[in-house]
Amino acid sequence: MAARASSDVRVRAYNVRFGDCVLVSFGTGADERHVLIDFGNAPSMVRRGGGRNDVFAPVARDLAKQTKKRVDLLVMSHEHLDHMEGFLAERGVFDDFSIGEVWMSAMSAPDYYQRHPNCEPELRARLALLDTALRWEADGRFERLPAPLRSLVANNVLTLANKDRIEYLRKLVPKKSLRYLSRRKAAVRSAALGSGVKIEVLAPERDASVYYGARDRRFWLDVAGRLGATAARRRTQRSAGAPKSPRHMAPDEFAELRDAIGELDLSALLAIDKAANNTSLVLRLTIGDKVLLFPGDAEAESWAIMKAKKVLGPVDFLKLAHHGSGNGMPFEGEADVLGLLAKPRRKTVALVSTCRGVYGDTRETEIPQHRLMDRLAAICAKCWVTQDAASFGQGFDIEL
Repeated sequence: MAARASSDVRVRAYNVRFGDCVLVSFGTGADERHVLIDFGNAPSMVRRGGGRNDVFAPVARDLAKQTKKRVDLLVMSHEHLDHMEGFLAERGVFDDFSIGEVWMSAMSAPDYYQRHPNCEPELRARLALLDTALRWEADGRFERLPAPLRSLVANNVLTLANKDRIEYLRKLVPKKSLRYLSRRKAAVRSAALGSGVKIEVLAPERDASVYYGARDRRFWLDVAGRLGATAARRRTQRSAGAPKSPRHMAPDEFAELRDAIGELDLSALLAIDKAANNTSLVLRLTIGDKVLLFPGDAEAESWAIMKAKKVLGPVDFLKLAHHGSGNGMPFEGEADVLGLLAKPRRKTVALVSTCRGVYGDTRETEIPQHRLMDRLAAICAKCWVTQDAASFGQGFDIEL
């Protein structure tokens, strides 16, 4: 692996299959500080082992070694498994850590939806999806759904079904050291990191409903209603020309599978996923003369607001949003933000935390997106891809 940078700032990225885990360290000796941003991977049913949790144990052991079991700031960007699953999975290791502060997106606050009623219909849709998924699981139907559908459902409702994941992180620190953040004009100081570190919260907006766009309150209430509808009502809404069962499946089994998939409007499921991605914390860290950007899985709607607010500028280190997917960080046309983030003369180092072959069935939908990777190669000093730089469960240091 690459040798550690000669500068005072070190970035260590981990190959957690399809997920994120990055450790930022600076200072030396007793003055060394550590920021851990996310630790998770995709739901277990995704292709090519993209969600196998065997990566967590070696990563947790290495984090303990690198930090001497002291993390000054732990960040969970948003509530998707590929950014948070590892913390609870390796609680036997993290229980022994000394954690200074824990930061989460504002939308993870227990009372968020009471304080922001415009967002409540989206939560209602997720809860309806949870009820549907639990019913499928009880009936033995969930495992028969196509893997991509199961993955989307698992990523967006398991955090609701099992609050232990969030509660575990909340209990790592006293309440006074737990913060739920949204965009603000002034920099946010971390007492654990000291006055020499500037942290700016560029997203999300305080009211997440701004990301819904055309998907207004009525849309989310309709999604919740359709997910909660009875099977008989769904069948009456469906066209009479239902497809025949394939030869390898009995007609009654095919009918059950068709009904299960029919409960999901794919556009609604993708909307739920997008809404969660746009709650991602987007943090810009300035440590000494180095500027680093960590955007979680922020999608186009979040980037458009950041661009309109004129808060984006060149950085020394860029962690690509949403694992290098085409619907993560806009990189083409008028919506392009990558050009605003890359320093002139190819001085920006980029990181794509991803696992190839997990999502996307075509050249255009593959992750990482090939045109995005070409653009990064053209404008960055170096673009690291976790799967290429280290074996599963291993970390590597990035020179800035």
